[in-house]
Amino acid sequence: MTISVALISGPMYDPLYESIDKFSQLTGIKVDIGFKGDHPALNEHLHGLGDQVLYDLVSTHTKYAPSQTHFLAPLDGLLDESFLADFVPLVLDLAHINGKLYALPRNIDVRLLHYRTDLIQKLPQTWDELLELSRQKNNPPGLYGFVFPGKDSGLFGTFFELAEAAGATLFPSDLISQIENEGGRWALNLLRAFYEEKLVSPEIVDWHFDRVHNAFRDGQAAMVGDWPGYYSDYCDPQHSLVHDRFELARYPIGPSGKSRVYGGGHTFALTKNGVDKPEALELLKFLTAPEQQMLDAYGGSVPVRASVMRKIQSFSSPRELSRWQILEGVIKEDIIIPPKFSRYPEVEDVLWKTVQSAMTRHLGIDEALAQMTQQIRAIVEEISEP
Repeated sequence: MTISVALISGPMYDPLYESIDKFSQLTGIKVDIGFKGDHPALNEHLHGLGDQVLYDLVSTHTKYAPSQTHFLAPLDGLLDESFLADFVPLVLDLAHINGKLYALPRNIDVRLLHYRTDLIQKLPQTWDELLELSRQKNNPPGLYGFVFPGKDSGLFGTFFELAEAAGATLFPSDLISQIENEGGRWALNLLRAFYEEKLVSPEIVDWHFDRVHNAFRDGQAAMVGDWPGYYSDYCDPQHSLVHDRFELARYPIGPSGKSRVYGGGHTFALTKNGVDKPEALELLKFLTAPEQQMLDAYGGSVPVRASVMRKIQSFSSPRELSRWQILEGVIKEDIIIPPKFSRYPEVEDVLWKTVQSAMTRHLGIDEALAQMTQQIRAIVEEISEP
């Protein structure tokens, strides 16, 4: 029996897939990886298939799955409660859409501030302090003060975090943004300051997550906001120039007095083809089993099985234990979750372009905020039409 899969790819994801050969050896089930790509490429590929269902199992994300229910299948009734009981309730809830479970969580993602200990002795407590510290440490082209993704969902997410930390509300209950205010202005002005003052590389407008990660790893940035899955690469002396000179902290607070990080979880889901194949369900359970979650945890990703989190903390060094505790605190207190609705990917796609235009001064600040509000309103109103 052969099952076909489409998977997200990248340095934080690929090590897990090495275990698929083990799955095939244990079960005799062949796994055909029909597609691998980064998140934008995977989303575009799956969207381009329309109503075709070419795969039995796919990688997805809690924020994108609501737009994919036309080819995903609910898992209700297929899994024992004892199997599900180990998953952290927050991420299991994120994997539900309209009351039905559509995927099994692989991890939960939130960013932490990574900073160079050879350059920074006093942590910035606020974003304004971080901006000033970036100015002090900036020495381009070899060293930039603070780097972040300048396009796609990474830039949108950075604006989301900053706007909410400043007191703006991107997704109230009616989904119409409340960002045409001081909070929204502060967030866009901060991004513009980083770009205009060359505290980031001018090439950042083309930087996705991996390129941002590489800049800090290669010693080209004093600070970065980055995801847990990249952590092991930072610690690897064979690849990382900062392996012995960086530490982690929660994000600074914004004008509202709060720190905010947007988050969600990568998941594996069965399609309407795969749900009828016991072999696909076996692979789904294998990829989210404790042994595989432990592999991801070794790489730095936050496990979403309580047993795995307890186990890895039990043998962590004091430094590693501190990291896990910081991540748990952020997930408990600072996380903001994008809303679940089918056209959410469109919102990200149109908004990051407007944010980038404001950051690079192709749009005025107030003009960009008004445009984003209208862009979201137009999408939400189309959803509401009978």
